[in-house]
Amino acid sequence: MQRIMIVDDEALVLFDMTMTVEDLGYEVFCDCISVPDALECLGDDCPDAALLDIDVGGTMVWPLARVLDQRDCPIIFVSANKAHPELENEFKHCGFIDKPASSEQIEAKLGAVVRKGETSPRVAVNRA
Repeated sequence: MQRIMIVDDEALVLFDMTMTVEDLGYEVFCDCISVPDALECLGDDCPDAALLDIDVGGTMVWPLARVLDQRDCPIIFVSANKAHPELENEFKHCGFIDKPASSEQIEAKLGAVVRKGETSPRVAVNRA
């Protein structure tokens, strides 16, 4: 089962995205309300994809996004603000969903980057 990391500082949004991801048949790798919590949860592992808010409680998500990107983890940013130079440069290859995100948007974006029920070779190597 594909594992999805979710990071958002708004508890209700985090809960909604977690429920949506589970309802879509994915496993929640971890759901975190801060960047430090997410980095700790991540450790040396790697989810199959990540749904990341950009401004997480006043902390920008870029350090976490860089680690995930270096591990070839597909990233989908979920934010009300798309005006970040990082999105146009360093993370232009990543997905983006405007908040509030609908379950249909999440399903479409996740479906474009992961296939449910299959673990990617990258993750299998990282778990070994």
